Amino acid sequence: MTEEKTAKKKATQKPLKTFRVGAIAANVWQRQTPTGFEYLDFSLSRSWKLKSGEKEGYSTSFFHNNGDALIEVIEQATAFIIENTVPASELTDQPTP
Repeated sequence: MTEEKTAKKKATQKPLKTFRVGAIAANVWQRQTPTGFEYLDFSLSRSWKLKSGEKEGYSTSFFHNNGDALIEVIEQATAFIIENTVPASELTDQPTP
């Protein structure tokens, strides 16, 4: 796949799940390595808007007062990933006891 196609695919990919507390969000993504291994990870963002309302967007920078919301969305995203990930021990073809 060319770099252009890869960039386009990433641009259109949507998060598997989003957790939000106020302006803080954790997006859970389903990813795949070049060797085909699938995994889940998360990214963090903070939404913002100018007081005039003329401009809004997202940032990956945070303020000290975002701490509690960051902790909450990180815990939610982590729990979701744990609940939706198959343990490595279950991926092998070992007989069950």
